[in-house]
Amino acid sequence: MSGSSICSLVSLLSSLTIASVCSAGQPVLHFTDLTNQAGLESINDFSPDQNYAPMIAGGVAADFNNDGYDDILHLGSLNPNSLFINNKDGTFTDQATDWGIAGPFHSYAASAADFNNDGYIDLFITAFGPANGSPLPNVHMLMRNNGPDQSGQWSFTDIAQSAGVNQLFPGNVSKEGTGSGWGDYDLDGDLDLFVCAYSALLPGNRLFRNDGLDQSNTWRFTDVTAQAGLEQVGLAGFLPSLVDMNNDRYPDLVIIGDAGSSKFYVNNQNGTFTNTTNDAQGLATVNGMGIDTADINNDGLLDFFVSNIRFANPNAGGNILLLQNPDHSFRNTAASSACRDGYWGWGSLINDFDHDGHKDILETNGFFSSGFRNKPVTLYLNDGDATHFTESAQVCGIAHSGQGRGLIRLDADNDGDMDAVVFNFKEPTAFFSNNLITPKTTPPNTHWARIKLDTSARDSLAPQGIGAMVTVSTPTKDYILPIHNNTTYCGTSPAEAHIGLADESAISSIRVAWPDGSFTTWTDQSADQIFTLSAPAFAADYDASGTVDINDIFAFIGELGSKSLTADHNGDAQADFFDISAFIRDYRLATTP
Repeated sequence: MSGSSICSLVSLLSSLTIASVCSAGQPVLHFTDLTNQAGLESINDFSPDQNYAPMIAGGVAADFNNDGYDDILHLGSLNPNSLFINNKDGTFTDQATDWGIAGPFHSYAASAADFNNDGYIDLFITAFGPANGSPLPNVHMLMRNNGPDQSGQWSFTDIAQSAGVNQLFPGNVSKEGTGSGWGDYDLDGDLDLFVCAYSALLPGNRLFRNDGLDQSNTWRFTDVTAQAGLEQVGLAGFLPSLVDMNNDRYPDLVIIGDAGSSKFYVNNQNGTFTNTTNDAQGLATVNGMGIDTADINNDGLLDFFVSNIRFANPNAGGNILLLQNPDHSFRNTAASSACRDGYWGWGSLINDFDHDGHKDILETNGFFSSGFRNKPVTLYLNDGDATHFTESAQVCGIAHSGQGRGLIRLDADNDGDMDAVVFNFKEPTAFFSNNLITPKTTPPNTHWARIKLDTSARDSLAPQGIGAMVTVSTPTKDYILPIHNNTTYCGTSPAEAHIGLADESAISSIRVAWPDGSFTTWTDQSADQIFTLSAPAFAADYDASGTVDINDIFAFIGELGSKSLTADHNGDAQADFFDISAFIRDYRLATTP
């Protein structure tokens, strides 16, 4: 066969591959690198004295100014940080200096959450001091979002030292601190902080309980690592994930660590945890880097994906996809489902990028070792029930082969499809805009929903509904969606849920199982919108008045009489006598002195 014939054949096969992966009768999934057009140009740099510098590049996405659009923080480390505020027109403006967060301060990673429940998203940053000096230990930052002042200017203030989270443990002299994450491990209604450390020689992976304001009006955290049963050495921690994996309302803890040191801890519901790592097949042997959690096979149980290094040996390394069994153990199906063979994996996301109702996996790659330079981002499209994935990054427009580390998702333009940001080591940030839905129209078979939770009316619930479980029901399927801090390598994505609904434009119900054991259900909703669902002040507050009285009885009876699932007070997806009993209990709790 001639050279030209071979080239023609290769071109034909490539075209067929693209058609089968990104079309097959479905709208085409395609991303475009809009970094420069969006104004997101930024790059990091590092001091030669910074620990673990080749592994660092990260940031977060969150709505810092409460305008309904997510913003992006990129950590510059030796370079100034960039706080890109969303202009709501597809562009961003760097306002880091105005907000008092430009630094630079030898940063490693960050996580975003409203730790003080004031309605503003704050930041925890593992940092090592001003970049005009050498890196220092014990100077991590808890950046409280002050909200707007009288002139409308927003700002951050570092309160880490007074709050007790500037150092990992007393007497520490090491420049330790990697990823962090937030969750309400004791279900007291505020967010607790877990911080990881890489040195396996130190007990550096720490849990800080949020104790709120003390008598001097100072916000305090207490290190409860030892009493929670989590203090240990031998763990080269990169990041934590606090998600209720076994559906008992209490968030469990997965710590992703290098060199076979990852751990899975089940929450005992009494302030302590139990190590069940051996129940998660392959977790104890991975060079874990990134993690994300979702019900990837739509069986009603949460699963998780961990990125890893894929060595040349056919049997060595590779990503793991842990599907949950009914007994809450996990089986690794990455090899059989074709999502094992990445490269040197880092940040990882599980998300339904093409809105076909099946969640996909996106992973960054790259390192300096032989065989891992210039390796591409991988996008594993879910072909159905997570039994097989098709790697599709290049054909779907994600042409990135740099030193990728951090990876976050956000819907930058609020059009319903999820975009991605790759943070790179000493290379420019890359913003990939998802073109599935554009401009502001939803093609057939790409229906969707984004769900945010508002818990401001009920102090017993953590901010943004972190810890809640959302069930979206259509006429044919139920989807479970955990609301959590969405930790990813060196950062966090917005604390919300996103679901692709394929050809289903109607949502029968959205049920929220709140972490305090109560339920709220909304019925007969249309897809293709961003929902902000609010927890009522009390579980029995059916008229949304903020109080519980006889009017709530009438409202509940009305819903129950119409057989509406809004009267599903006990969360069993039925409206019946048992809801009456549950309602009476909560009514008495709210009205009895």
